[in-house]
Amino acid sequence: MNAQRNITLEKTLFDVMRDVWRAKFYILVFSFFFLIAAFAFMAVAQKYYRATMVVAPALPMGGFGAPDTGEGSAQVQSETLHSNAAFLQFENIYSGVSVAKILMDDPKVMAQIDMDRPFEFSNTQENWTAESLSEYLRQHVILSPVSGTPLRSIVYYHPDRAFAKDMVGRVHRIADEIIRARVLKETSQRIDYLQRALQGAKNPDHKRSLTALLMEQERARMMVSMDQPFSARVIEFPHVSANPKWPDPYFIYPVFLLVGAFLGFVVYGLRQNAK
Repeated sequence: MNAQRNITLEKTLFDVMRDVWRAKFYILVFSFFFLIAAFAFMAVAQKYYRATMVVAPALPMGGFGAPDTGEGSAQVQSETLHSNAAFLQFENIYSGVSVAKILMDDPKVMAQIDMDRPFEFSNTQENWTAESLSEYLRQHVILSPVSGTPLRSIVYYHPDRAFAKDMVGRVHRIADEIIRARVLKETSQRIDYLQRALQGAKNPDHKRSLTALLMEQERARMMVSMDQPFSARVIEFPHVSANPKWPDPYFIYPVFLLVGAFLGFVVYGLRQNAK
């Protein structure tokens, strides 16, 4: 008997719809006020523009080699692996401490970043550290795949359109130069070692092997020194959205209306239960 009574007391979809209809006045009133709140929020909220840049792994150095260097040669395959490894480094250091340290040297950049966080007084320009700036880059400069391809998009939101565009290009350039400098240093160290070894070599076969290795490293240093992106080549140069991307009216207005309607229904239910 109790089970049957509980079943009869359960609300059906028709009962819920009837309650919604009875609460229509509360729902309309609360929706109206929340719609006004949405207009006010859109008017006073900080506007953010989206800057986007698309990059891809740099072309293998073998692509600029001698005419007899085949596409499937061991040399090109090795250089392709190096290019992919350099791009992997780029993906992991673009928001790292090494990039943050260089950005901190420019007070104009730090002032613009402070503008992005007006209510976080703990991170004023004087209190930034390389670690905290690296965390900011990790959260706000987003590197994401493009439709499952090797391409990567770099996205950054900021109230200043010009700075947003400059920031994505700056982060790419700094990270790429850091990787280039490291590889160039390693290559130069190998060249110095091979030159010293070649001077002390007596065996002709040993000399030929060292000479071949030295020529390979000299060629690698020449390619690394070329004036073009080393780890991540630019597919799409930085560009900024024509209109602010946040706050998004297609998101804000429906959410405010739904919250207002829900609260109106809740208030109606509370008043009915209080009677």
